[in-house]
Amino acid sequence: MTTEFGGAPTLRSYIVLVRRRKWWIVVAAMLGLGASLGLSLTQAKQYSATAQILVQPSGASTALGGGQAAVTPTDVQTDLQLVTSAPVQDAVASKLGSKPSISATEVAQTNVIAVTAISASPAQAALIANTYARSFVSSQQSAAVAELTAAEAQVHAQINSLGRQITALKASGGNSATQVSALVNQQAVLRQQLAQMEVSGAVGTSGLELVTPAVAPASPSSPKPREDAALGLVAGLILGLGAAFLRDSLDDTLSSKDAAEQLSGAPVLTMVPMVASWKRRDQPLVISVSHPLSPAAEAYRSLRTSLQFARQERDLRTLVVTSPAATEGKTSTIANLGAVFAQAGERVVLVSCDLRKPRIGSFFGLDEQYGLTTVLLGEQALADVLQPVSGFETLWLLGAGPLPSNPAELLNGAATREVFAALRGEFDLVLIDSPPVLPVTDAAILSKDADGTLLVVAAGQTKRVDVRRAAEKLAQVNAPLVGTILNEVTRQVGYGYGGGYGSSYGYGYGHAALDPSVELARVPLPASGSSHLNGSASSSGHAPVNGSVNGSAAEGSSPSGRHGRSRIRNW
Repeated sequence: MTTEFGGAPTLRSYIVLVRRRKWWIVVAAMLGLGASLGLSLTQAKQYSATAQILVQPSGASTALGGGQAAVTPTDVQTDLQLVTSAPVQDAVASKLGSKPSISATEVAQTNVIAVTAISASPAQAALIANTYARSFVSSQQSAAVAELTAAEAQVHAQINSLGRQITALKASGGNSATQVSALVNQQAVLRQQLAQMEVSGAVGTSGLELVTPAVAPASPSSPKPREDAALGLVAGLILGLGAAFLRDSLDDTLSSKDAAEQLSGAPVLTMVPMVASWKRRDQPLVISVSHPLSPAAEAYRSLRTSLQFARQERDLRTLVVTSPAATEGKTSTIANLGAVFAQAGERVVLVSCDLRKPRIGSFFGLDEQYGLTTVLLGEQALADVLQPVSGFETLWLLGAGPLPSNPAELLNGAATREVFAALRGEFDLVLIDSPPVLPVTDAAILSKDADGTLLVVAAGQTKRVDVRRAAEKLAQVNAPLVGTILNEVTRQVGYGYGGGYGSSYGYGYGHAALDPSVELARVPLPASGSSHLNGSASSSGHAPVNGSVNGSAAEGSSPSGRHGRSRIRNW
């Protein structure tokens, strides 16, 4: 395993990986546990019984004058093979009517042989083990007796031969007393050896003894559900970990803040926690308004603070918000960013420049039938298509308008730059929602003339190669990349993001938590200092922006109030 950049893994990287792929590991462990338990519980019960045989020096070798020889490991291994030899199996078959299989093993490097039989019946298992053990001992004894019998016959023949020689020497007379004495001594030795053989044959001479007969077991030897379940669980965990490491090694998606910064070449300004409802594109949600105390809302306020510090160093009035690919959260980011800046009292306009799939209006319940393209085609004035966002005194939306057939050419025209210049002169902040960087060139066109660009990437979704390519594409047009926003962060990526952050500190920012079922376009204005923009609806059906501000609202709360005759009116 290596880290995202090929470095040596650390303990923390392993822990992060396990947390990120925890469900892989849990599922594999549960599958192993279930499979082992299922197999164990469906198997028939089996019982095992063991008889033990002691291997000793053979009495036949002692009777034949070999002395008391020690048992060698070779002798034990030879007897292990002879336990299942054909003569033994034939003897077992004559008693049991079949030749059941058994296993013979040496007990811990001793001279003891264990004969184990397995059967569905405890008594039958003990019977098979004892039958094999006794048949083996009996077979070896029979072979030893046959060997002694042959040896006895040979000794008898030698004794008789010596007797005939003694008789012949005595009958011949002469000086043969010495020879006769020697022959008599040999005959006496042979008679003594013969007597020893007869004793050995009477007491048994094989050197094998059944020391521990098999008894019927009280519990089955298999299956063992507990042991099988433990083994299955361990095997599942090992397979799950292996699958998790393999999946991670093949995963090319972005998964950490460090990776986002290194690949994009820009700092991560904030990490936005995952919000499940974002995946439902038919239900857009401005989380900073509907749930102002949530961790996600706090993340957007943190982004606002980061941008406010950045604006102390350079002028950032127009910001393009884009992403490498689609469905990575750029539109929800710009909607929430505009909301939190408006909550801070700044005049903000959201410009829907995604002329292929405009969506920003749906976050605020506003129609984008008229907007940027309407102005660029000279069909309506800019002031007539700017829509105030309900619930905010200083937030407006410039919708996309009718979708053109040539959006890139339209956005690259001088008229578009003039519209942005007019907006820049009238608003504190112009937030431009653009298409993704990689599929089309619109984002690059918009970024080259903006004061800064924000790149939104989604943890666990955006591919690392796409982040690198998007940064390179923006660099080719000298787009000033202010920072990166790491979206859809989970606990495994977000360094401890969790619920209750806002509620723990009571950050309310003057807004009560709103019911998410309430349409955002109908969220009421704050009771104190509320104001609304006057003027009758324009021909497009939208409220005009160039009306005067009623009540006690400060001068300049509308876009046209800053400089008297607004540059917007000239469009």
